[in-house]
Amino acid sequence: MRNVAIFILAALAFTAVAAPQQDSSILRQAGHCLVEGRDAKKLLHHDRKELNLGYYIDTTAYPGERTLYVIDYEDPNPSKSQMKGLAFVFFLGDRDNRTVFRLENNATFVRRRRGNGIDFVEPPLGGVWTEEHLEAAIEHINEQGVTAFRVKDLKEKFPDVRCESYSDAR
Repeated sequence: MRNVAIFILAALAFTAVAAPQQDSSILRQAGHCLVEGRDAKKLLHHDRKELNLGYYIDTTAYPGERTLYVIDYEDPNPSKSQMKGLAFVFFLGDRDNRTVFRLENNATFVRRRRGNGIDFVEPPLGGVWTEEHLEAAIEHINEQGVTAFRVKDLKEKFPDVRCESYSDAR
């Protein structure tokens, strides 16, 4: 009986790690904006077939804003001791019955697997406060895990999504 209980607990723990608790619809929509948005697609450096995305929503850092942090790891399972990724900051809104994903900031980072540590190769705009919030979001996302999406699926039409950028005229 004890072995059965241990097996069940181990299976539950593995399931919690293997199946991140993420809303794949919002992540898929953000991924669409990464591959189809005018500024965002310039940031994806390689001709990738797949994006490895994770996200975190924060409603406290920017008062009155729903902030969506999205990361994309170039390789979700690298053999090296570090993982290179891109981080994006979107403000979420609603307009004309569509969800607006407004890209506000981005950064390139390296996360070390051992110990704590995120180094910004290309830091976000906004200084130390922004870096600290982005680091906390990256760590939170890493606890949840990432999901792989095929780029060709993200390029499909999303009629309920509007992709915008900080560089768009208001």
